[in-house]
Amino acid sequence: MYKTLSPHYITTPFVSPATALTCTSYTLYVYVWKGLEASVPSTPSYQITKDNPTGSTSDSKISIARLVNDFISFTPLKATATSLLDSDNQVWVKTEVTYETTDPDDASIPQLENTELFIKGYGYGSDGENPETPTNKILISGDEFKVSRNSYYSLPIYTDGDSDSITVISYPDNEINEAFTEPLTTDSGELVRYVIVDLSETTTDEYIEIVYNSQTVTLVITEECRYTPIDIYFINKEGAQQSLTFFKALTEDMTVTDESFESDRGQPSLGNHQFVRYNVQAKSKFKVNSGYVDEDNNAAFKQLLLSERCWLLSNNTFTPLNVGSKSIEYKTRQKDRLINYEITFEYAYNEINNI
Repeated sequence: MYKTLSPHYITTPFVSPATALTCTSYTLYVYVWKGLEASVPSTPSYQITKDNPTGSTSDSKISIARLVNDFISFTPLKATATSLLDSDNQVWVKTEVTYETTDPDDASIPQLENTELFIKGYGYGSDGENPETPTNKILISGDEFKVSRNSYYSLPIYTDGDSDSITVISYPDNEINEAFTEPLTTDSGELVRYVIVDLSETTTDEYIEIVYNSQTVTLVITEECRYTPIDIYFINKEGAQQSLTFFKALTEDMTVTDESFESDRGQPSLGNHQFVRYNVQAKSKFKVNSGYVDEDNNAAFKQLLLSERCWLLSNNTFTPLNVGSKSIEYKTRQKDRLINYEITFEYAYNEINNI
């Protein structure tokens, strides 16, 4: 599965593989759709022609990532109980090429046909071209996270069309004991799914293990007596919805902007404003502390700051946020001993509704 927020290059030789003739130009066809892999649209979403004026016999590259990204409008997912949810945040992409050569078959018979699934993720600068999602099919970095007993944890997985099993079991008393089986599928909406864990289904259990594809993600249930923990959801590096629980102090503030004009409507002694305020608007933000976390969570906090979209999940409602913090100093147990991150979030809307 490939990513749309980093360049994804389609490499095409100027020499037709079918006839070994050098082309004067080639046309790349890009089909983008949701649903079954076999349900390819009859007309391409994009058609790109590239000339070969010098008669080159080497390869040519075109990035299609930005074109495909326009087809993915990410929708966060929530649940009211421990469950396995389908996701509609990925698309199928088929590419094929025709050539202009002295052989007319090159112009009529598509070549280099390829179909792949794409998701709204990205690769780091050191990852190289055409970054892919992890081979272990777990779409997060890290395997142990602290959660509140009132949290809804979101674990994204790539099913790869195989019939795999997922178990969600809390310990030591198995208050949560769920098993899900993945169906064999080629539907884009069923290839990436989310294991949503409702931690309130436990009362005394101390941790939860989610097992998929021989990988285990552990949720450590943490009690917080002084503050009210909050759950932040965000789009991570793999283009999937991930959640982090912040346990410690939260402070809020609001910034107001306005304009004014001088009026001669009447005397101030009669209650009239000489200086009239208008176009009043405000934005609110809050600063929250993670509480002490494991050093392995550094990758998750890095991806949180790099995320284009995030949300606060409260009372089963998503509130849109933007990350206000612009830098992060990674902490380690060797240097800092106890690791806590303070992150600023801005509400992604005005206090006065004007849209």
